[in-house]
Amino acid sequence: MAQEKALAATPASEKERASSDAKSARKFYGWNNAALLFFIQFAASGFVYFAYAAIFPAMVEDMNWNRGDASIAHSLSFLVLGLSYPLTAWMIGKRGVRFTLTVGLILMLISLLMTVFFVTEIWHWTLIWGFVMGAANALAGPLCGQTVVINWFNAKRATVLGIILTGNALGGFFAQPILIRVMETFGTWQSGWLVSAAAVVGALLLTQFIVNRPKDIGQHPDNFDPLAARADTQKPAPKPRTYRSEQNWTVREVFHTRAVYFIMIINVTYLSIGTFLLTHGSLYLSDIGISKIQTASIVSIFIIGSGLGRMPAGWLGDRFELRWLMAAMMAAMLLAFIMLWTMASLMGLGFAAFLLGLCYGGFFALSPALTSNFFGQESFAKINSVFAPLLLPFVATAPAGAGYIFDIYGSYDLAFLIGSILLGLSLISAICLTPPKHKTADEGA
Repeated sequence: MAQEKALAATPASEKERASSDAKSARKFYGWNNAALLFFIQFAASGFVYFAYAAIFPAMVEDMNWNRGDASIAHSLSFLVLGLSYPLTAWMIGKRGVRFTLTVGLILMLISLLMTVFFVTEIWHWTLIWGFVMGAANALAGPLCGQTVVINWFNAKRATVLGIILTGNALGGFFAQPILIRVMETFGTWQSGWLVSAAAVVGALLLTQFIVNRPKDIGQHPDNFDPLAARADTQKPAPKPRTYRSEQNWTVREVFHTRAVYFIMIINVTYLSIGTFLLTHGSLYLSDIGISKIQTASIVSIFIIGSGLGRMPAGWLGDRFELRWLMAAMMAAMLLAFIMLWTMASLMGLGFAAFLLGLCYGGFFALSPALTSNFFGQESFAKINSVFAPLLLPFVATAPAGAGYIFDIYGSYDLAFLIGSILLGLSLISAICLTPPKHKTADEGA
């Protein structure tokens, strides 16, 4: 009774603080989400997206397919991915990331099983991989993980994005030798995709433990409770070291800025270069006389470089302005791409692949952070749902375009030349990239 009276006499602000402190005492679930997304990326993306580099050449060889025609499936997959992004953003907004990711992974599993049991002709492959896997990649793709991280983290946003995105590259690094060994053991490319399907099942199970937003369980981004901070002046909010927009931009406002077009050039370039290497890298290395085992090693070096580049890039992206960081990475990527094109020694090719991987992986971590930093946390998914249909059709030209370049000219030289020009343009774009000014901010000033 005395305790009840004492509680009744407690000022309202102290009651709120006590309640807030009780919630804050619970373990911050943002790190649980980060760990879950890391392993989901490891299983689903590492053993599907990066697995393509190991299994696709085996399919082309086994069924004697034309490289250009066979690559249409991957190009079509990117087109469907881009066109499906608005649906992904809508589903995230209406049903949350966990539901959207679950639907995407189920569709991915169906696509892999259809590939294993039904693909005997090139048109089967084109329809299944192009349409079904394209839609699956949109729903289970990076937008889901990026949205969760942006919801849960502010000050350490780029760092955590780097952590979770390391999962798919690390998965791809392990997938290469595993899948090649499995296909050699069983003598079929279908056995490789069955391993990928098993990995997707594991990702599906982990997805069920994701929590969409901090408020869903009474927590706050960065584990920082504004109510507790008002009562405790000794606990200041964690302050980002790099630029963060104070406004959430509309899509129309975004496309009235110069920065958005520089961002689009950079995104198209690094995604196209990475897609070209993962689709045709193994075939290119075989063409210049590199053995299958050595080719697999070089591709694995690119993938592990991609993984190792993500966390450091994210860490640096939370401490240094992204403009100069991206410019340095794009310059290094241009150098490595030309080295890969012009060198024939294993040591030189390995170094070029590793440097390309570092930069490619770094851009995966920095690109979503840049969009949310420049245009606002709440606008991220909405803006990305418009970006993707605009950008990915250009990226989609890389697989089929490079395949037909080889079929027509007998080499990938023209593809390397086009890629080098794009990298040069992106370097200039990164140097010119500055934070846009919102009209509201200008009026307030």
